[in-house]
Amino acid sequence: MTVAARLSAQQADPLAAADVASRDILAGSRIAAQSHPDFLGSPMAVLKPGDWGTYLSYLESATGTKSAGKNSIEFFVDKQIIAPATAAVNGAKASIHIEVYQFQADQVGQAFAQMLANKAGQGVRVRLVLDAFGSKTNQPAVQKLIDFMRQKGVDVLVRPNPVLDGHLDHRKVMVIDGTIGFTGGMNIGAHYQEEWHDQQTLLQGPAVAKLQEAFLSQWKAAGGTVAASEDLFPAPAPQPDGYETRVVAHLGGDHDENIKLAYLGAITTAQKLIHIADPYFADEDIINALETAARRGVQVKVELPAMNNEKIVQEASRGYYPDLIAAGVQVFEYPGRMAHEKVAVIDDYWTTFGSSNLDARSLKNNDELNVIVTDARFAAVVENALFDPDFKQCKRILHYTPTPADMAARAESGVLLPNPAAR
Repeated sequence: MTVAARLSAQQADPLAAADVASRDILAGSRIAAQSHPDFLGSPMAVLKPGDWGTYLSYLESATGTKSAGKNSIEFFVDKQIIAPATAAVNGAKASIHIEVYQFQADQVGQAFAQMLANKAGQGVRVRLVLDAFGSKTNQPAVQKLIDFMRQKGVDVLVRPNPVLDGHLDHRKVMVIDGTIGFTGGMNIGAHYQEEWHDQQTLLQGPAVAKLQEAFLSQWKAAGGTVAASEDLFPAPAPQPDGYETRVVAHLGGDHDENIKLAYLGAITTAQKLIHIADPYFADEDIINALETAARRGVQVKVELPAMNNEKIVQEASRGYYPDLIAAGVQVFEYPGRMAHEKVAVIDDYWTTFGSSNLDARSLKNNDELNVIVTDARFAAVVENALFDPDFKQCKRILHYTPTPADMAARAESGVLLPNPAAR
């Protein structure tokens, strides 16, 4: 579809435009799977360490992900996100769109629900998509909160629990007026904004339209509608000093493996360093690729939580520790509280953040969304804000003897481990 045709489609039917974008992404990943059926078992020969130009071409052909141009991006850690997110919601003039895995009915969730209700009362169109499993919508307190928002004019759709395949909507996306976007590792609740170690990012620029497309696709899939008269794709403000950005959407349930392909390609392209922070780290293909990178001299550091809310995933991760350490990967555990961020920096150039963990549930079966930034300036921001302070606090694991439970969990890590309570 040409640019003119896409703009026309957006103006005529925003949901149709979102569907076109989703089909483009799916087509790209299917072509990649047909052309390179062995990619997940071994890196593509076309990718070479340090050749990021080839990687970007590969990323587009393998996942359908195109450049979203230059964007202003602000990277927030822990409670830093509260003030800008609150200001953005309170400043909304036309629409607030939120897609989130977990909306907790605690003091943070209740305060946020009240903000959304206030904006709906002011005439702002507020749309919210929740995952039934993640948000525990069968619990009375959560249902009461949903009922309150609906009574106040918030449009709330709940994606039902999967019957057999464990296909969950794990994304964390918020779009304000089509011009401000948020995504990262945070759900809504005290775990994420107050108690745990986590990360969220604010974007302005053309990438916000990609977040909007992703939201609208899920909104329609959940049964939502949008009036053709709504202007949900306003022209973005130019960001001439912004960062080159790509939005990678992954549809679970065996539709694609876009984020996994993006990660594996970047790890294969790494020449100097790989820094990863992830709470649920148990994908054998990713781990094998990291070990291969370490053996060829890349500095590989992996930050995992010392206190994990999902014991079986932690056991699976620890089952890989001896192999990782033997290959030269530096394994760190973050102490004191749950570390929930999902961030990576490679070669001080490639950065990703978003909702996807590095386990089978995220990389295969969940709907996920990550942002990729290719700019040394932004990589430095993330290193300074997250990795530098975290590695100073972490304990490096130099030796580890797995327990029988660790090895049993590792053996199951290629399949879907039990549904997580909070991810």
